[in-house]
Amino acid sequence: MDKRKRKSDEMPAEHALLGLLAMSDGSRHGYDLSRAFQPDSELGEIIKLEPGMLYHHLKKLERLGWVTSHQEQVERRPARSVYTLTDIGRGELTSWMIEPVEHTREIRLAFLVKLFLARQSDPDRAAALVDEQIATLERVETGQREMQETGSFSAHVRDLRLAQTRTAITWLKSLREVRS
Repeated sequence: MDKRKRKSDEMPAEHALLGLLAMSDGSRHGYDLSRAFQPDSELGEIIKLEPGMLYHHLKKLERLGWVTSHQEQVERRPARSVYTLTDIGRGELTSWMIEPVEHTREIRLAFLVKLFLARQSDPDRAAALVDEQIATLERVETGQREMQETGSFSAHVRDLRLAQTRTAITWLKSLREVRS
């Protein structure tokens, strides 16, 4: 597997930030971004991101060249940092968004972030993502069934993974029904 792809798959918080910037014409200040992760928000249901960690992720995105920042003066207040999505960041987001996750364990975080962003920006893309994710997990399920054995602790672990994959597929198919 491509190391860049694997590294990118492990960054759902960063991609959520890129998606929020993309949905807001490319620029937002940190406080505004942090509100999207409040516990009562849809994105906050997926990722708990405290302000300190949010700024850590934004600095990481800046080091990667996916965002830039500048200070904006606000009347009678301290200057605030405004973050802007770069073309490289937009390309990274687009690449990340079109790929289904490869492992059932990634449904809970990475896939849900992708689905949230796709539903906000392109409902047709969201529907395609669900279909592609079902197909991917059906391939995973086939591989898991082929590895089944009985009697050992490893067999119990594989049984759990298979059950989780089947549950995820059922849930994904229920999303199809919602959009019909």
